[in-house]
Amino acid sequence: MQEDCRAAASSGPADGARVLRKAVESGQFIVAPGVYDALGARLAELHGFPCVYMSGLSVTASLLARPDIELLGMEEMVRQAGLIASAIRIPLIADADTGYGGPGNVERTVRAYAQAGVAAIHLEDQASPKRCGHLGGARLIPADEMCARYELAVDVRDNDDMLVIGRTDAFKVPGQGLDEAVRRGRLIAATGVDLVFVDGITEPDHFKRVRDEVEGKLLASVVEIDAPARTKADALREMGYSAVLFALSGIQAAAGALERLMASLAERGDTDAMFPGMMTYTELNRSLGIEHYHRLWDKYGLPKTT
Repeated sequence: MQEDCRAAASSGPADGARVLRKAVESGQFIVAPGVYDALGARLAELHGFPCVYMSGLSVTASLLARPDIELLGMEEMVRQAGLIASAIRIPLIADADTGYGGPGNVERTVRAYAQAGVAAIHLEDQASPKRCGHLGGARLIPADEMCARYELAVDVRDNDDMLVIGRTDAFKVPGQGLDEAVRRGRLIAATGVDLVFVDGITEPDHFKRVRDEVEGKLLASVVEIDAPARTKADALREMGYSAVLFALSGIQAAAGALERLMASLAERGDTDAMFPGMMTYTELNRSLGIEHYHRLWDKYGLPKTT
């Protein structure tokens, strides 16, 4: 099934929304690794994934070396999404935070992501400034305002194929928890969004309850907090979820590799011990598509020097 999605995506990022919508509506189970730049997305595509996910935490960490507390604005996030979408031929799902303001901001956000070639966005029910859904301590907007946010997003998208995902962060909000997350998930499902996303949960029983009590198509996020993830993609597929994001795996893996490299270089004065885990220069250029540019140079030549 993932092969079908990749084959359909061969026409490029402009068709990503149509491809992703067809895959979701046909019942294909989507596994999307989290990325924060074009290189990560390119590598995911080369390894056969049907789509990728741009995580707000990952982008904030990579660009600012700061936590996910809404330090990046809409234009910065859209710019990064556009760079990622332009580098791949598979659909991109992107974090759009809270929509960055009131109704006018949400409208602008939805249309800007669509123009950048993004196939799907998720909007959350946090008040600004938001926090990463796994940090805890978030503040929620009222449920009626939440529903209005998602109804607006569905109504104003210029590209009818672009998917709108409604996300609730109620689970880790003090005094709310799974009961409120499920209640909000039901309300979100009735707004016309394409997928419902209950963030912050990690336990199989919690994912199962959400699936049992929230109608419609569901998206899940698998996150390795301080240990391997407790819920696996296969289990989510069996529960009836439509898609799963490995939201932070990419940035956590990259940060771990860089930490080990810097520590080894500082201690030893060379990179010999780390080299077996590094991509070689040749492999890197091959992943970047250097052969395509060699063919261009061979066919059209290089500028002549005088």
